[in-house]
Amino acid sequence: MKKYLSVLIIFFLLVLAACGEPSTSTSSFLIVIKKGHSSDYKEYWIEAYDPNNQTKAESFKILVQEEMVWNLIEENKEYFSLYAKKGDNPWTLEQIEHHVIAD
Repeated sequence: MKKYLSVLIIFFLLVLAACGEPSTSTSSFLIVIKKGHSSDYKEYWIEAYDPNNQTKAESFKILVQEEMVWNLIEENKEYFSLYAKKGDNPWTLEQIEHHVIAD
């Protein structure tokens, strides 16, 4: 009986895990062209594009969850970043690092 219950629990957990929203994670260079926030200062975002795969006209919005991180990001600078998206939710910044070209 314990073996049957264990198999049933494992099966249930696998089905539950498979029902989650699909997620996408991307790492790329980004050039930030614009910064903004909501009128109540509760949501911060950047508008950026990947210079290796997109043009400035194809820029997209990425939410920045930490105000301190958003404050450090500068427009017209290039960064290496990791950003993710779950289902139909907007892109969310996971990690960002200033890209410095070595001489």
